Amino acid sequence: MSFLLTQLLYNRFEEMPTRVTIESQFESLIDLPYPSITLCSPNQMTITAMKYFNRSLVDGDLTIDLKATLPMLLAFYEIMNDLDTKSLKHLQDLLEVNRYTVPEVLATLPQNCDDFLKRCYLEGKLYSKCSALFKPILTTHGFCCTFNNVYYFNGKRNTVSNKLPNFTINAIGVFNALTVVTDYDPADAIEGTLLNGGAIRVSKVMYTDWTEFPADDETSIVDPNGESYHILHITYTYCSDEVQTLPVWSRNCYFEDEHHLPHFRKYHNSDCDHTCYLKAVRQACGCYLSFVPNLRTDTGCRITSIPCIINVRKEMYNWLSAQECECPRDCVSRRYRAEVIMGNFNAVPYMLRNPYAGLELNTSTSVMHFFFSTPVYTKLKQETVMSIISLVSNLGGVFGLFMGCSCMSVLEVLFYIYLAIKNRLKRRQLRRRIRHST
Repeated sequence: MSFLLTQLLYNRFEEMPTRVTIESQFESLIDLPYPSITLCSPNQMTITAMKYFNRSLVDGDLTIDLKATLPMLLAFYEIMNDLDTKSLKHLQDLLEVNRYTVPEVLATLPQNCDDFLKRCYLEGKLYSKCSALFKPILTTHGFCCTFNNVYYFNGKRNTVSNKLPNFTINAIGVFNALTVVTDYDPADAIEGTLLNGGAIRVSKVMYTDWTEFPADDETSIVDPNGESYHILHITYTYCSDEVQTLPVWSRNCYFEDEHHLPHFRKYHNSDCDHTCYLKAVRQACGCYLSFVPNLRTDTGCRITSIPCIINVRKEMYNWLSAQECECPRDCVSRRYRAEVIMGNFNAVPYMLRNPYAGLELNTSTSVMHFFFSTPVYTKLKQETVMSIISLVSNLGGVFGLFMGCSCMSVLEVLFYIYLAIKNRLKRRQLRRRIRHST
């Protein structure tokens, strides 16, 4: 019975080494970094950009129908059927002759951040240009605008900023919110290219830590023609000293500098998920997707790789095994959650202080307020369920209950074994002396 209980205790120690408990819900969030907030316009293919792109093409076979061909580039972000492979090949040849890269085209054709973001406030301060707060970036959902993120698009590829302001929280409440007025301008979109959620055109919002690449682990969908209030909450998780000493296989998490991801700055679970997707495309198509930070031109996916990328997206787990795509959670992390309240513009004419004065509020306009309603956040601590000391104590109780022995008993047994061996050696040595003397 004692050996059975010993086995059960050890199995529990090995299978459930850690647990997460709420340590405090009243830690001040002042001076914590703002989350990275990424806004993606549904207008990923504008008529204005198409005309500019057409004028820039001066070499090669210019008989291509750009209005029919360019919308097929949205297959980099979503699954599309009935692709014209000949037109894709024609477009790829044109890009190469005119020295365009795929990331440059994917960043040139969508609505840019200056047109999408009409007005920005942060903690009551009006920014004359939203570019002081938001930077462009290529994501898995298209060309977006990101606030307080270490990654950004530099005109040729995504890269890491070495001079990020890293905005910190200095005040709370709706009057100190990050307020953004957006308009996706549907009149300037190529027919059939507006990305949508269900039956309406929506803007996607992604919330991540400032050191993470934008991911859709926590997202909101914002309807046009109205205001939305995004009440943000922070959950901070860290490890106790005992958990930090556990091996990775036991605690089942990584610290940010403990595991290297080939394309990203530090380890994050969401970045690891991106890496899995990149591995699958790399194995199947032999290239890297355009949102990879610091992408080399010769390793990026061509337009002719789109059918292959769609097949990978449909059946990604056929290309990667569970061992190749294992992404443990972060040992230390900040997670952001948003509660969204939607409204309309009916009360705007009656406001005493109208922050949208001078702006035309269209049916495609959205006003988003991002703020913290309380000055505290939840702090979680990951600690061991059963430490080495607890395991030894439990085993001692088991042996004492069923075998009537303890650690002292074991030491006594070893001591008596030592005495028995010592006395036996002495007697043997005495016999040899007697024989030698006789």
